[in-house]
Amino acid sequence: MGLTAASLKINLGVMVITACLGVFLALTFSSVFLLNRSGEIADKVRHEQETRLVEHELNHQIIQFARDQSQISDWDASYTAFWGQIDDKFVLENLTNWLWNDFGIFMTYVVSPRNKNKIAIVENRRLDAGQGQHIIDENIDLVQEARAKYLEDFTEKRHMPAVKLTRDILAEPQQGRFAWSIRTINGQLAYVMAQAIGPEYAVQRGDKNPDILFTVKQIDKSTLIAAGEKLMVENFHFDFLYQRHEGHGHLPIVALPDGRIVHVRWTPDNPSETIWNQTLPILALPYALAALALIVIAWRFSHMLHALQYSEEQNRFLALHDAVTGLPNRLYFDHALEETISSNKYDHCVIISLDLDRFKAVNDRLGHEAGDVVLSTVSERISQSLGKLGIAARVGGDEFSILFYDRLELEDLQLFCERLIEVISQPILVPGGVADVGASIGVARWPEDATTVKSVLRCADDALYFSKENGRGQVSIASRKPKPANRNVDQRLGQSIDKLREILGKTA
Repeated sequence: MGLTAASLKINLGVMVITACLGVFLALTFSSVFLLNRSGEIADKVRHEQETRLVEHELNHQIIQFARDQSQISDWDASYTAFWGQIDDKFVLENLTNWLWNDFGIFMTYVVSPRNKNKIAIVENRRLDAGQGQHIIDENIDLVQEARAKYLEDFTEKRHMPAVKLTRDILAEPQQGRFAWSIRTINGQLAYVMAQAIGPEYAVQRGDKNPDILFTVKQIDKSTLIAAGEKLMVENFHFDFLYQRHEGHGHLPIVALPDGRIVHVRWTPDNPSETIWNQTLPILALPYALAALALIVIAWRFSHMLHALQYSEEQNRFLALHDAVTGLPNRLYFDHALEETISSNKYDHCVIISLDLDRFKAVNDRLGHEAGDVVLSTVSERISQSLGKLGIAARVGGDEFSILFYDRLELEDLQLFCERLIEVISQPILVPGGVADVGASIGVARWPEDATTVKSVLRCADDALYFSKENGRGQVSIASRKPKPANRNVDQRLGQSIDKLREILGKTA
């Protein structure tokens, strides 16, 4: 009945803890789901907003760059200044000084119809003819694209200077009479733009092969930082990738001749982090109280369950073990011996009955506490000597039984028992002094000496009795003539045999 009640308590405890945990998990799941969903929506809205802002800023920069350049390329005076003999004064005032000082255009080239630079300017310094030709050669695709767009205007008799930078810029090219890209010029990231030099009347006049104004505007670190601050995004920069990426923090803008795609990239802002950071402190108190209540309930029932389990384990242990030494008791030993004989797991085993000598004197002289120390010490010495070769049990006050699985020859068995007596006979420190005990041993073998559990135990006990009656400290094996544990016993061998006969006669 007691065990049933304990089981009911344990089951009830598990049910209560499971129910509390279920409620807590349901509350946690719903709160996390709502917060996570809110964060996802906020992140999506913010990311779309960032993409539109970045797209708008790029549109603005390209449009501004095109307008700055078009003030030269669409100017009637520019067409006249570069046609035929170059007007050096015009170049100095408008290209060398104006484009650099007012618009920050780092490089300016005027490219002839044969794609040779007629004029090359770096910052506000004019280069000699032919210098910087490698810049034109490396970006000849833009020069050719600008010339092709001019020819489209010539064919259609129209001029479309407006810029259109779309989000899907690779699929829908820009409108206008210019070509642009973002490239590395002399190791420096830069906007690059090419546009035909020719006002409306040049088209009407039939000039099909105009000069091209090619300009470079550097994108330095300060430019990127300023753009990032304006857009309120972090780590704003351009990257060259071989695969097109769209999504959070990526925006493809233009393809390069080598197959790479220029992307503008930034670290996307995630409002979900702010939502979590601001919401968690509010939820912390109720969740902490709920968790505390669950912990208290779990602790109470866990403590009760542990106490019941410990009590049950102790009862099971004490039912089969000795309380003083921790060794198995007689019930455990008898069951193990019966299992060994009946299971046919082993075809041979040895039963050793051991009784301490002079143990009563220890109890009388030093007290029962010292006696318990002696029993515990002797138990440890027996267990260490036996190892995993068998089972040792305390079956009485100072009586021990050993189930030995190893199949030893009689001489080896005799030697093992004598060494066991020597180990046990070593002095033992106890409260109040030193205990000096010895041991007597009786040995029986199954199935050589007996075939049943009771009979083999009786044989071992008889052999032990024989050892104690013949001077103690002896090893007696049931199937052979007892041998003394030391040489001094040989001197009293005759007296022991006569005494044995006398005992046997009385027994009969």
